[in-house]
Amino acid sequence: MNNTATQLRYIYHDLIPMLRERKYGADYNTSLFKGPWGALLFMFYYEQYADDQADNATALLEEIYAEYAPEKGDNYSFCNGHTGPFWLLEHLTRHEFLDLDINELASDFVTATILQSKFHLEHQNYDFLHGSSGMCNFLIRFAGRPDVAEHLEYFVQTLWNNSVMTDKGRSLPFFYTHDKPEGIFCNSFSLAHGSCSLLIIVAKIYEAGIAQELCHRLISESIPFIMEHKNTFTDDSLHALYPAILDGKSTQSRLSWCYGDLNVAMMLWYCGKLFNEQLWKEEALHIMRYNMRRDTDEAAGIMDNCLCHGSGGIAAFYRRFWFETQDEAFLQCANHWQEKAVEKITFPEDHSKHGIKMWLGKDKQWEYVWDLLDGSSGVGLSMLSQLHSQPLPWDECFLLS
Repeated sequence: MNNTATQLRYIYHDLIPMLRERKYGADYNTSLFKGPWGALLFMFYYEQYADDQADNATALLEEIYAEYAPEKGDNYSFCNGHTGPFWLLEHLTRHEFLDLDINELASDFVTATILQSKFHLEHQNYDFLHGSSGMCNFLIRFAGRPDVAEHLEYFVQTLWNNSVMTDKGRSLPFFYTHDKPEGIFCNSFSLAHGSCSLLIIVAKIYEAGIAQELCHRLISESIPFIMEHKNTFTDDSLHALYPAILDGKSTQSRLSWCYGDLNVAMMLWYCGKLFNEQLWKEEALHIMRYNMRRDTDEAAGIMDNCLCHGSGGIAAFYRRFWFETQDEAFLQCANHWQEKAVEKITFPEDHSKHGIKMWLGKDKQWEYVWDLLDGSSGVGLSMLSQLHSQPLPWDECFLLS
Protein backbone atom coordinates (compact mmCIF):
# COMPACT_ATOMS: atom_id res chain seq x y z
CA MET A 1 0.00 0.00 0.00
CA ASN A 2 2.18 2.85 -1.25
CA ASN A 3 -0.25 5.22 -2.93
CA THR A 4 -0.50 8.36 -0.79
CA ALA A 5 -4.23 8.83 -1.38
CA THR A 6 -4.86 5.17 -0.48
CA GLN A 7 -2.77 5.45 2.67
CA LEU A 8 -4.56 8.62 3.74
CA ARG A 9 -7.90 6.95 3.15
CA TYR A 10 -6.84 3.99 5.29
CA ILE A 11 -5.69 6.25 8.13
CA TYR A 12 -8.97 8.15 8.01
CA HIS A 13 -11.24 5.10 7.96
CA ASP A 14 -9.12 3.39 10.62
CA LEU A 15 -9.83 6.27 13.02
CA ILE A 16 -13.62 6.18 12.63
CA PRO A 17 -14.35 2.95 14.59
CA MET A 18 -11.56 3.76 17.04
CA LEU A 19 -13.26 7.06 17.93
CA ARG A 20 -16.82 5.81 17.61
CA GLU A 21 -16.17 2.90 19.98
CA ARG A 22 -13.89 4.97 22.26
CA LYS A 23 -11.00 2.53 21.93
CA TYR A 24 -8.61 4.66 23.92
CA GLY A 25 -7.71 4.82 27.58
CA ALA A 26 -9.70 7.04 29.91
CA ASP A 27 -6.44 8.83 30.75
CA TYR A 28 -6.45 10.26 27.23
CA ASN A 29 -10.08 11.43 27.06
CA THR A 30 -8.96 15.07 27.13
CA SER A 31 -5.78 14.70 25.09
CA LEU A 32 -5.03 16.60 21.89
CA PHE A 33 -1.61 15.09 21.28
CA LYS A 34 -2.23 11.53 22.51
CA GLY A 35 -6.02 11.16 22.39
CA PRO A 36 -9.19 11.60 20.32
CA TRP A 37 -8.96 15.36 19.82
CA GLY A 38 -5.81 15.11 17.71
CA ALA A 39 -7.38 12.35 15.63
CA LEU A 40 -10.33 14.68 15.02
CA LEU A 41 -7.92 17.39 13.84
CA PHE A 42 -6.68 15.03 11.13
CA MET A 43 -10.20 13.97 10.19
CA PHE A 44 -11.41 17.54 9.68
CA TYR A 45 -8.41 18.33 7.47
CA TYR A 46 -8.81 15.10 5.52
CA GLU A 47 -12.45 15.88 4.77
CA GLN A 48 -11.59 19.44 3.73
CA TYR A 49 -8.46 18.78 1.67
CA ALA A 50 -8.52 15.14 0.53
CA ASP A 51 -12.10 13.85 0.27
CA ASP A 52 -14.97 16.32 0.45
CA GLN A 53 -17.46 13.45 0.23
CA ALA A 54 -16.29 12.06 3.58
CA ASP A 55 -18.43 13.33 6.45
CA ASN A 56 -17.71 11.84 9.85
CA ALA A 57 -15.63 14.38 11.77
CA THR A 58 -18.42 16.71 12.89
CA ALA A 59 -20.66 13.90 14.16
CA LEU A 60 -17.79 12.28 16.05
CA LEU A 61 -16.78 15.63 17.54
CA GLU A 62 -20.35 16.18 18.74
CA GLU A 63 -20.43 12.71 20.34
CA ILE A 64 -17.09 13.13 22.08
CA TYR A 65 -17.82 16.70 23.17
CA ALA A 66 -21.18 15.59 24.64
CA GLU A 67 -19.27 13.26 26.98
CA TYR A 68 -16.56 15.80 27.73
CA ALA A 69 -16.54 17.41 31.17
CA PRO A 70 -14.02 20.28 31.26
CA GLU A 71 -15.09 21.16 34.79
CA LYS A 72 -13.71 17.84 36.03
CA GLY A 73 -10.07 17.41 36.91
CA ASP A 74 -7.27 19.95 37.12
CA ASN A 75 -5.10 18.85 34.18
CA TYR A 76 -5.08 21.83 31.83
CA SER A 77 -1.90 20.93 29.96
CA PHE A 78 -1.84 21.47 26.22
CA CYS A 79 -0.72 17.90 25.53
CA ASN A 80 -3.11 15.82 27.63
CA GLY A 81 -5.33 18.28 29.48
CA HIS A 82 -8.30 20.54 28.91
CA THR A 83 -6.43 23.21 26.94
CA GLY A 84 -6.05 20.78 24.03
CA PRO A 85 -9.77 20.26 23.26
CA PHE A 86 -10.51 23.98 23.55
CA TRP A 87 -7.52 24.77 21.34
CA LEU A 88 -9.04 22.43 18.74
CA LEU A 89 -12.46 24.08 18.94
CA GLU A 90 -10.94 27.56 18.60
CA HIS A 91 -8.72 26.45 15.72
CA LEU A 92 -11.55 24.77 13.81
CA THR A 93 -13.73 27.84 14.30
CA ARG A 94 -11.08 30.35 13.23
CA HIS A 95 -10.30 28.37 10.08
CA GLU A 96 -14.02 27.94 9.30
CA PHE A 97 -14.31 24.18 9.74
CA LEU A 98 -16.97 24.92 12.38
CA ASP A 99 -19.36 27.76 13.07
CA LEU A 100 -19.21 28.36 16.82
CA ASP A 101 -19.33 31.35 19.14
CA ILE A 102 -16.00 30.36 20.65
CA ASN A 103 -15.79 33.39 22.93
CA GLU A 104 -19.09 32.44 24.56
CA LEU A 105 -18.32 28.71 24.60
CA ALA A 106 -14.87 29.16 26.14
CA SER A 107 -15.63 32.08 28.46
CA ASP A 108 -15.54 30.23 31.78
CA PHE A 109 -12.84 27.88 30.54
CA VAL A 110 -10.50 30.78 29.77
CA THR A 111 -10.95 32.07 33.32
CA ALA A 112 -10.11 28.63 34.72
CA THR A 113 -7.08 28.31 32.43
CA ILE A 114 -5.63 31.55 33.79
CA LEU A 115 -5.79 30.12 37.31
CA GLN A 116 -4.16 26.86 36.23
CA SER A 117 -1.42 28.70 34.35
CA LYS A 118 -0.67 30.76 37.46
CA PHE A 119 -0.43 27.56 39.50
CA HIS A 120 2.15 26.12 37.11
CA LEU A 121 4.13 29.36 37.08
CA GLU A 122 4.27 29.27 40.87
CA HIS A 123 5.78 25.78 40.60
CA GLN A 124 8.27 26.77 37.86
CA ASN A 125 6.57 24.61 35.24
CA TYR A 126 6.91 26.61 32.02
CA ASP A 127 6.66 23.58 29.73
CA PHE A 128 4.85 23.89 26.36
CA LEU A 129 3.33 20.41 26.37
CA HIS A 130 2.74 20.05 30.10
CA GLY A 131 2.93 23.45 31.77
CA SER A 132 2.10 27.14 31.72
CA SER A 133 3.43 28.16 28.30
CA GLY A 134 1.13 25.76 26.45
CA MET A 135 -1.83 27.27 28.29
CA CYS A 136 -0.63 30.80 27.52
CA ASN A 137 -0.23 29.95 23.84
CA PHE A 138 -3.94 29.06 23.84
CA LEU A 139 -4.84 32.19 25.82
CA ILE A 140 -3.19 34.52 23.29
CA ARG A 141 -6.24 34.04 21.04
CA PHE A 142 -8.31 35.67 23.80
CA ALA A 143 -5.87 38.52 24.48
CA GLY A 144 -8.65 41.07 23.99
CA ARG A 145 -9.94 40.12 27.43
CA PRO A 146 -8.35 42.30 30.15
CA ASP A 147 -7.83 39.34 32.49
CA VAL A 148 -6.04 37.40 29.76
CA ALA A 149 -3.84 40.36 28.82
CA GLU A 150 -2.96 40.84 32.49
CA HIS A 151 -2.02 37.19 32.85
CA LEU A 152 0.10 37.13 29.70
CA GLU A 153 2.02 40.13 31.02
CA TYR A 154 2.48 38.27 34.31
CA PHE A 155 3.74 35.24 32.37
CA VAL A 156 6.41 37.31 30.61
CA GLN A 157 7.40 39.03 33.85
CA THR A 158 7.73 35.66 35.60
CA LEU A 159 9.99 34.35 32.84
CA TRP A 160 12.10 37.48 33.14
CA ASN A 161 12.30 37.31 36.92
CA ASN A 162 13.47 33.70 36.85
CA SER A 163 15.87 34.00 33.94
CA VAL A 164 19.59 34.46 34.61
CA MET A 165 21.84 36.97 32.85
CA THR A 166 25.23 35.44 32.00
CA ASP A 167 28.29 36.52 30.03
CA LYS A 168 26.83 34.63 27.05
CA GLY A 169 23.39 36.17 27.23
CA ARG A 170 20.18 35.54 29.13
CA SER A 171 19.73 31.95 30.28
CA LEU A 172 16.29 30.32 30.61
CA PRO A 173 17.06 27.37 32.91
CA PHE A 174 13.53 26.02 33.09
CA PHE A 175 13.96 22.41 31.90
CA TYR A 176 13.98 19.83 34.71
CA THR A 177 16.04 16.73 33.95
CA HIS A 178 14.35 14.28 36.37
CA ASP A 179 17.74 12.61 36.88
CA LYS A 180 18.23 10.16 39.74
CA PRO A 181 18.78 10.68 42.60
CA GLU A 182 18.05 14.37 41.97
CA GLY A 183 17.26 16.32 38.82
CA ILE A 184 18.49 19.78 37.90
CA PHE A 185 17.03 22.80 36.13
CA CYS A 186 18.90 23.70 32.95
CA ASN A 187 18.40 25.13 29.47
CA SER A 188 16.82 23.06 26.73
CA PHE A 189 16.73 24.17 23.11
CA SER A 190 13.33 22.68 22.50
CA LEU A 191 9.84 23.43 21.22
CA ALA A 192 8.26 20.71 23.34
CA HIS A 193 9.88 21.59 26.65
CA GLY A 194 12.25 24.54 26.49
CA SER A 195 13.53 27.90 25.32
CA CYS A 196 12.46 27.72 21.67
CA SER A 197 8.76 27.46 22.43
CA LEU A 198 9.01 30.05 25.22
CA LEU A 199 10.57 32.64 22.92
CA ILE A 200 8.05 32.04 20.12
CA ILE A 201 5.19 32.44 22.62
CA VAL A 202 6.76 35.62 24.04
CA ALA A 203 7.00 36.89 20.45
CA LYS A 204 3.30 36.14 19.96
CA ILE A 205 2.50 38.04 23.16
CA TYR A 206 4.52 40.96 21.75
CA GLU A 207 2.44 40.77 18.56
CA ALA A 208 -0.70 40.96 20.71
CA GLY A 209 0.53 44.34 21.98
CA ILE A 210 1.23 43.13 25.53
CA ALA A 211 4.36 43.97 27.58
CA GLN A 212 6.17 44.77 24.36
CA GLU A 213 9.28 46.36 25.84
CA LEU A 214 9.91 43.43 28.19
CA CYS A 215 9.06 40.86 25.50
CA HIS A 216 11.57 42.42 23.11
CA ARG A 217 14.27 42.61 25.74
CA LEU A 218 13.72 39.02 26.90
CA ILE A 219 13.96 37.72 23.33
CA SER A 220 16.90 39.89 22.26
CA GLU A 221 18.95 38.89 25.33
CA SER A 222 18.02 35.17 25.26
CA ILE A 223 18.81 34.46 21.61
CA PRO A 224 22.54 35.31 21.94
CA PHE A 225 22.76 32.77 24.79
CA ILE A 226 21.43 30.05 22.48
CA MET A 227 23.67 31.05 19.58
CA GLU A 228 26.72 31.10 21.87
CA HIS A 229 26.19 27.38 22.49
CA LYS A 230 26.51 26.45 18.84
CA ASN A 231 28.78 23.48 18.21
CA THR A 232 31.83 23.77 15.98
CA PHE A 233 31.45 22.13 12.59
CA THR A 234 33.28 21.46 9.32
CA ASP A 235 32.21 21.14 5.70
CA ASP A 236 31.60 17.41 6.15
CA SER A 237 30.23 17.35 9.72
CA LEU A 238 27.15 15.22 10.35
CA HIS A 239 26.55 16.17 13.97
CA ALA A 240 24.04 18.66 15.36
CA LEU A 241 24.78 22.38 15.40
CA TYR A 242 23.02 22.87 18.74
CA PRO A 243 22.65 20.63 21.80
CA ALA A 244 19.21 19.50 22.90
CA ILE A 245 19.77 19.95 26.64
CA LEU A 246 22.51 21.86 28.48
CA ASP A 247 22.92 19.24 31.19
CA GLY A 248 26.62 18.69 30.57
CA LYS A 249 26.09 15.17 29.25
CA SER A 250 25.99 15.70 25.49
CA THR A 251 26.23 18.43 22.89
CA GLN A 252 24.22 16.43 20.36
CA SER A 253 20.59 16.39 19.22
CA ARG A 254 18.61 14.46 16.63
CA LEU A 255 16.50 16.04 13.92
CA SER A 256 13.08 16.26 15.48
CA TRP A 257 10.18 18.51 16.40
CA CYS A 258 10.76 18.08 20.11
CA TYR A 259 14.42 19.17 20.50
CA GLY A 260 17.44 20.43 18.65
CA ASP A 261 18.51 22.21 15.48
CA LEU A 262 15.17 22.49 13.69
CA ASN A 263 13.64 23.92 16.88
CA VAL A 264 16.31 26.62 17.07
CA ALA A 265 15.85 27.43 13.39
CA MET A 266 12.08 27.84 13.71
CA MET A 267 12.43 30.11 16.74
CA LEU A 268 15.12 32.25 15.10
CA TRP A 269 13.07 32.60 11.92
CA TYR A 270 9.90 33.58 13.77
CA CYS A 271 11.62 36.13 15.98
CA GLY A 272 13.89 37.34 13.19
CA LYS A 273 10.92 38.11 10.96
CA LEU A 274 9.05 39.87 13.76
CA PHE A 275 11.93 42.14 14.77
CA ASN A 276 13.61 42.35 11.35
CA GLU A 277 16.81 40.85 12.74
CA GLN A 278 18.72 39.67 9.69
CA LEU A 279 21.37 37.83 11.73
CA TRP A 280 18.73 35.60 13.34
CA LYS A 281 17.08 34.84 10.01
CA GLU A 282 20.42 34.05 8.39
CA GLU A 283 21.30 31.64 11.19
CA ALA A 284 17.89 29.97 10.85
CA LEU A 285 18.49 29.41 7.14
CA HIS A 286 22.04 28.21 7.80
CA ILE A 287 20.74 25.64 10.30
CA MET A 288 18.16 24.33 7.84
CA ARG A 289 20.67 24.15 4.96
CA TYR A 290 23.38 22.54 7.08
CA ASN A 291 21.02 19.81 8.25
CA MET A 292 20.14 18.80 4.68
CA ARG A 293 23.34 16.73 4.80
CA ARG A 294 21.89 14.63 7.64
CA ASP A 295 19.68 12.89 5.10
CA THR A 296 19.73 9.32 6.39
CA ASP A 297 17.87 7.92 9.39
CA GLU A 298 21.19 7.25 11.10
CA ALA A 299 22.56 10.76 10.55
CA ALA A 300 19.25 12.32 11.62
CA GLY A 301 18.98 10.05 14.66
CA ILE A 302 15.48 8.82 13.86
CA MET A 303 13.72 5.45 13.75
CA ASP A 304 10.20 6.06 12.42
CA ASN A 305 7.99 8.58 10.63
CA CYS A 306 6.10 10.33 13.46
CA LEU A 307 5.75 14.10 13.82
CA CYS A 308 7.49 14.29 17.18
CA HIS A 309 10.82 12.67 16.34
CA GLY A 310 10.51 11.02 12.94
CA SER A 311 10.70 11.73 9.23
CA GLY A 312 7.17 13.16 9.07
CA GLY A 313 8.19 15.90 11.49
CA ILE A 314 11.39 16.72 9.61
CA ALA A 315 9.37 17.02 6.40
CA ALA A 316 6.96 19.42 8.12
CA PHE A 317 9.82 21.77 9.11
CA TYR A 318 11.37 21.82 5.65
CA ARG A 319 8.02 22.31 3.95
CA ARG A 320 7.29 25.25 6.27
CA PHE A 321 10.65 26.83 5.33
CA TRP A 322 9.85 26.22 1.66
CA PHE A 323 6.63 28.20 2.08
CA GLU A 324 8.52 30.95 3.91
CA THR A 325 11.41 31.30 1.45
CA GLN A 326 10.49 29.55 -1.82
CA ASP A 327 13.98 28.01 -1.69
CA GLU A 328 13.72 24.89 -3.90
CA ALA A 329 16.33 23.11 -1.79
CA PHE A 330 13.94 23.15 1.16
CA LEU A 331 11.16 21.70 -0.98
CA GLN A 332 13.44 18.93 -2.21
CA CYS A 333 14.48 18.13 1.35
CA ALA A 334 10.84 18.08 2.48
CA ASN A 335 10.01 15.71 -0.37
CA HIS A 336 12.95 13.48 0.55
CA TRP A 337 11.82 13.09 4.14
CA GLN A 338 8.17 12.74 3.18
CA GLU A 339 9.06 9.91 0.81
CA LYS A 340 10.91 8.19 3.64
CA ALA A 341 7.90 8.74 5.91
CA VAL A 342 5.55 7.18 3.37
CA GLU A 343 7.90 4.22 2.86
CA LYS A 344 7.76 3.52 6.59
CA ILE A 345 3.97 3.34 6.84
CA THR A 346 3.02 -0.13 8.04
CA PHE A 347 -0.56 -1.08 8.91
CA PRO A 348 -1.45 -4.20 10.94
CA GLU A 349 -2.10 -7.05 8.52
CA ASP A 350 -4.95 -8.50 10.56
CA HIS A 351 -6.51 -5.09 11.39
CA SER A 352 -6.45 -6.06 15.07
CA LYS A 353 -4.97 -2.73 16.12
CA HIS A 354 -5.37 0.90 15.07
CA GLY A 355 -2.66 3.14 13.70
CA ILE A 356 0.69 2.54 12.02
CA LYS A 357 3.87 0.98 13.36
CA MET A 358 6.06 3.32 15.43
CA TRP A 359 9.17 3.00 17.58
CA LEU A 360 8.21 3.63 21.22
CA GLY A 361 11.64 3.20 22.78
CA LYS A 362 13.71 0.36 24.15
CA ASP A 363 11.05 -0.81 26.59
CA LYS A 364 8.04 -0.97 24.25
CA GLN A 365 9.93 -1.03 20.93
CA TRP A 366 7.58 -1.24 17.89
CA GLU A 367 3.86 -0.73 18.37
CA TYR A 368 0.88 0.49 16.35
CA VAL A 369 0.01 4.11 17.20
CA TRP A 370 -2.77 6.36 15.89
CA ASP A 371 -2.39 9.67 17.77
CA LEU A 372 -1.25 13.14 16.67
CA LEU A 373 2.18 13.32 18.32
CA ASP A 374 3.53 9.82 17.71
CA GLY A 375 1.07 8.13 15.36
CA SER A 376 -0.91 7.96 12.15
CA SER A 377 -2.97 11.13 12.76
CA GLY A 378 0.16 13.27 12.72
CA VAL A 379 1.75 11.41 9.81
CA GLY A 380 -1.50 11.85 7.90
CA LEU A 381 -1.46 15.62 8.43
CA SER A 382 2.14 15.81 7.22
CA MET A 383 1.13 13.83 4.11
CA LEU A 384 -1.83 16.15 3.46
CA SER A 385 0.48 19.17 3.55
CA GLN A 386 2.80 17.52 1.05
CA LEU A 387 -0.08 17.22 -1.41
CA HIS A 388 -0.97 20.92 -1.35
CA SER A 389 0.76 23.95 -2.83
CA GLN A 390 -0.48 26.21 -0.03
CA PRO A 391 0.38 25.83 3.67
CA LEU A 392 -2.18 24.09 5.86
CA PRO A 393 -2.43 25.66 9.34
CA TRP A 394 -2.79 22.43 11.35
CA ASP A 395 0.84 22.87 12.39
CA GLU A 396 -0.12 25.81 14.61
CA CYS A 397 -0.37 23.32 17.46
CA PHE A 398 3.32 22.50 16.95
CA LEU A 399 4.32 26.21 16.78
CA LEU A 400 5.37 25.83 13.13
CA SER A 401 2.94 28.56 12.06
